[in-house]
Amino acid sequence: MPEDKSRFRQEILGLEDKRDRQLEFVLGERGPLIRGSLVKRKRVCGHAGCRCATKGQLHVSPYLSVTVAGKTRPVHVPASDERHVKAASGRYRRFRRARKLLVQLTAKQLKLVDRLGNALLEAYPPGQPIAPAGRRGPKPKKGRNAAR
Repeated sequence: MPEDKSRFRQEILGLEDKRDRQLEFVLGERGPLIRGSLVKRKRVCGHAGCRCATKGQLHVSPYLSVTVAGKTRPVHVPASDERHVKAASGRYRRFRRARKLLVQLTAKQLKLVDRLGNALLEAYPPGQPIAPAGRRGPKPKKGRNAAR
């Protein structure tokens, strides 16, 4: 049964519209971006007479939690920078999500382009046609980092 070339074209155009929206978001981002997440940690300060030691009321401190070389590293954020770091790290997460979606949409689009190309192929020579081309390029990665 021949594949529906018109449907492939429509799907490719639909994915292109979605890609355009994500690309507009990425190109519209003006930053700044800060990698990591702003978290609050409760801690004891170490002074014997402090409320954290006597009453158990721990101090709350903002930290930027960021992974460096496979290890999570906390970076103290002064109270004066807290709003800036929170906003910039949120922009970073949104930017990375948009990038990830761009990669996924592009991969889907390329698969559809390949299917359209194969659907457009004419069998030649008659009787013993040459098979369509196989997958090109490096083999896809397997495992956790495959989508990155």
